[in-house]
Amino acid sequence: MSNLSTKTQVLHEASRMVLAKGLNGFSLQELAESLNIKKASLFHHYPSKKILAIELYRFYQEAFLSWTKKYENLSPEKQITNYVKKLQTWICEKKRVCPVGALSLEWHLVEPELQIEIKNLHELQKSWLAKQFKQIEVRIPKQDAVIGTMALIQGSIQLARINDDPELVTQNLKLYLKSIKK
Repeated sequence: MSNLSTKTQVLHEASRMVLAKGLNGFSLQELAESLNIKKASLFHHYPSKKILAIELYRFYQEAFLSWTKKYENLSPEKQITNYVKKLQTWICEKKRVCPVGALSLEWHLVEPELQIEIKNLHELQKSWLAKQFKQIEVRIPKQDAVIGTMALIQGSIQLARINDDPELVTQNLKLYLKSIKK
């Protein structure tokens, strides 16, 4: 095992599994085995899959905020483009699922406490985009630009997968930004 705490290692491995298979694509037993720990040790840190998932989405929120701080010195358009390139690499090229999009397909089955954390991640991304679009001259209402960008990203991720062409995500974003800019 690495120098990371067991709790952190569990979170990282759970993230890898969620992004590869979705939340319902693996069991806690499978997670424990992949870390070479006993299931009891896993339950010591995360007593249920729901608690693990809630903590995981909080981890995603922190990671997103950390990423935004890292690039806040760039122009808004460059920040948006870099974000999409990161998603393109992180999701499309590494054949992962989007943490928000993954559970939207089974939203009615997602525990309310977990829905809150997923919505928090979504709202963080949405408010960050809104902040970027405040500084970009666009021909449509700013909120429409935000929602349009989010929809374009999700749709482009799916198209990129189907067509085995991750570059579609960034290409589509650039075309969209060009079409809405004044």
